[in-house]
Amino acid sequence: MQSPTRRHRSSNIPARLPRTIYPHEIDERYIEVLRLLEPYYHFKYLTIPWLHYLSNIKVEYSVFRKYLGYLRQSPNNYLICPEQQNASPNVDRKTLVYQLGERGLNELIDRGLVQQRYSPKKERAPLKPTRNFSFALHRSHSYYHEVIVDLGYFAPLHHFVRSNPNFRLINFVQLMQHPNVPRRTREADDPLLIQLKESQLRFDGTPHLLIRKHPNEPTLTIGIPGIQVDRTTETLRQLEKHLLSAIEFIEGRHFESHWGFDNCLVPFLFTNASRKDRAMEFVRQERGRCAFLLFQTIPDIGLLRHFPRPEHYAPDYEYIDGEPVHPINIRIFTNPWQRVGYADFYLTSFDESGAA
Repeated sequence: MQSPTRRHRSSNIPARLPRTIYPHEIDERYIEVLRLLEPYYHFKYLTIPWLHYLSNIKVEYSVFRKYLGYLRQSPNNYLICPEQQNASPNVDRKTLVYQLGERGLNELIDRGLVQQRYSPKKERAPLKPTRNFSFALHRSHSYYHEVIVDLGYFAPLHHFVRSNPNFRLINFVQLMQHPNVPRRTREADDPLLIQLKESQLRFDGTPHLLIRKHPNEPTLTIGIPGIQVDRTTETLRQLEKHLLSAIEFIEGRHFESHWGFDNCLVPFLFTNASRKDRAMEFVRQERGRCAFLLFQTIPDIGLLRHFPRPEHYAPDYEYIDGEPVHPINIRIFTNPWQRVGYADFYLTSFDESGAA
C-alpha cells in the first residue's frame, strides 16, 4: 500500500489521521509559543528556530518543530502560517514562518494571559463580540515589512541582550507596568499613538528600554520608542514625513512626557543604501546635524533565500561548508549606526567607541 502523500507546507490539513489537541491538552510549555506570537505586545511573525530560541523550551529542535505542526494543523489551528511566505524566493527550502491563529489568541485570553482588545476607534466595546482580534494598529499589512520588524530587529535584539550579561531589556509589557511611565500612557486605549502638534505618529514595533551596566560603572539607559522600516515602497515625501515626525517627537521631548524616558534614539532601517543616503541628506538639509536618529541598511529579510537563525547573529559565528552565508548587515546591533553630522554610534557601547 502506498504511503500517504506528505502534507504541502501551505496546507494545515494533515496527510494522516489528525492529532486533535483540545485547549486543556496543550503542553503547558508551548503556551509560551502562543504568548510570543501575540502581535500587540510581542511578535507577529517568527520562524521555527527563533521560536525555539525565544521560548527557551528544553526539547530537541525536531520535537519542537513537530509539536508546532500539531498546533497548526486542522482542527487545532492555534497557530497559522501566513500565505504570503509562499511567494518568497526558495520557499520550499526555507523554514516555516508562524503567526498566532484566532483560536490561539482565544486560548491566551481564556487563560488570562492577554486582555481582549477592541478597536480604539470605537466608543465602546460591542455587547456580544463574536471574534477576537489583536487590534495591533502599529502593525502594517505588509508581510515583508513586518518580517523586518520582527526577524530583522526585535528577535535579534533579544539575542543581543541574552548574549551580553552587561545588558538588560525592558520591553513593552514591562514598560506598561512600570511606575516611571506616566499613568495617562499606561491607561490610554492606544498608548502607541503619539499626538504631535499637527499630526499623529505611530512607530514600527514597540517601545523598549536598553540598560547597560558594567561593574564599577554608572548604569546607562537608552529609550527607543520604536523603529522605522523603509523598503522603498513609500514615496520620498512619505519618508521625509516620517523623519520630520521623529525629529519633532524627540525635540518636543515626547519620549519623556509619553514614556518617561531620560533620552531617546530612533533607529531607521533601510533595505536600499541609496534611499538611506537620501534620508540622511534630507536630515542634513533640515537640521545640519542630528545625533538621535540612527541609520543602517538591512537585507530584505523575507526575500533572502534562507532566514538567518539566532546563532548567525553571534559576531564570532563561523559558517560551515555548504551553509548559506548571510550578509554581514543582518547584525544591526553589533554593526555601527550612522548619524548625520556625528560619528557612528554603537549600541554595544552606547557611544562612538564600539568597545563592549
